[in-house]
Amino acid sequence: MLTSRLMLSLGLTALLALPADALETRTLQTSQIPVFYDLEATLEAVNESTISAQTSGAIQAVHVDINDRVKKGTLLIEIDNTQQQAQLAQAEAQLAQAEAQNEDAQILLKRNQRLLKQGTISQGLFDSAEAQAKSTAAAVAAANANVRQARTQLSYTRVIAPYSGIVKARMVQVGELVNPGQPMMTGLALQPLRAVADLPQSIASHFQASRDQASQAATAIQVLVGDQMTSISADKITLYPYADARYHSVRLRAELPADDNRHLYPGMWARVRLPAGAREGILIPQSAIVRHSEVTSVYILDGKQLKMRQVRLGNSRNGEAEVLAGLVAGDIIAIDGYAALAAIAQQAVAATSNHAGE
Repeated sequence: MLTSRLMLSLGLTALLALPADALETRTLQTSQIPVFYDLEATLEAVNESTISAQTSGAIQAVHVDINDRVKKGTLLIEIDNTQQQAQLAQAEAQLAQAEAQNEDAQILLKRNQRLLKQGTISQGLFDSAEAQAKSTAAAVAAANANVRQARTQLSYTRVIAPYSGIVKARMVQVGELVNPGQPMMTGLALQPLRAVADLPQSIASHFQASRDQASQAATAIQVLVGDQMTSISADKITLYPYADARYHSVRLRAELPADDNRHLYPGMWARVRLPAGAREGILIPQSAIVRHSEVTSVYILDGKQLKMRQVRLGNSRNGEAEVLAGLVAGDIIAIDGYAALAAIAQQAVAATSNHAGE
């Protein structure tokens, strides 16, 4: 009890002498401290879409359901293709007919070319044969286009996953009749993700100006996610060129690098940290800080005496804290605050023992 009282008393008055080289110290200097804007954001999937029917027909099979994980190219839904098969067969038959007519017209044109040189037929008859050959060639091209269209319509009866992801919603059942444009299934990909935030107008204009004038490194945006607020550098930044008319805010999208080990999901809360320049300040190591109840202090070296100095701290970053008040450049502090306190306590005990011996 006596030791504790002496520690507090001597810590506040700091009247004990201590050699300057007994503790590791640091002479404080001002440094450039980056300034940031932190904004609330939400993670969303870059690839999230609703698949709609592109042809008509009855649902023949649904191979996946809600929350199922699928790979790109997986067959999701089958639509009855009887009508599409018939249309393809008809288109192929029309193509065969057009090709036969075109072949006959081309043979006739070549024959008439020889006859025209021999003077056997008139120029008008040759021109008619030439026009007929061009018409049949065009008919072949049109028939080919119809075949391609019929094949495309047939391919629409097999709905394929456009990317790997998770089925989010299903809107159709087996046997249900669907028409072009009708939603059938919604899915999303867990990777890649992006953070979406709404910037106040003043911050958006400042950020846009800094992007135009400063370097890439000076305008790098960090996305803070998870319970530990892990910092992730954005791959791509998109700042909308217009403000929301209702809230006068500008939307920003920061795309994150794909990383399956981060365990991030769409809908999670995050923060977007925007750089806003730098200011001069003083940084001290976290080890130098001594906390007692609500009092935050450090030990400074004044000559050969350790003195407690109360400080007001700001943000912490990379193991250091910014000092808002209590210290100035040139002050010498003990890097290990609790080691300094222990040294004071040891001398207090020694002084008490000497006093008792006298």
